[in-house]
Amino acid sequence: MSVGFLIVAAVIGLLPAFIASGKGRSFLGWWIYGAMLWIIAFPHSLIIKADRRELDHRAEQEGLKKCPACAEMIRDEARVCRYCQRDQAFA
Repeated sequence: MSVGFLIVAAVIGLLPAFIASGKGRSFLGWWIYGAMLWIIAFPHSLIIKADRRELDHRAEQEGLKKCPACAEMIRDEARVCRYCQRDQAFA
């Protein structure tokens, strides 16, 4: 294998890695998978479902919480949900 082939494989592997990472999956794992088996990894990254727990965890780290009324993610400081317009209970 030439060095050029390995570089192209590494760069092409970024596409499924970015798609899967946006769905809450491991970027590194999908980058390796995409670099080795791009023809399978790319469509696979398009059809996998989002990992809701991981996405919710990321949102909480960014200062978001779930609205108790509609379950949409809103800012921690919000007094009214922007989706359902309900007041937020403050503890």
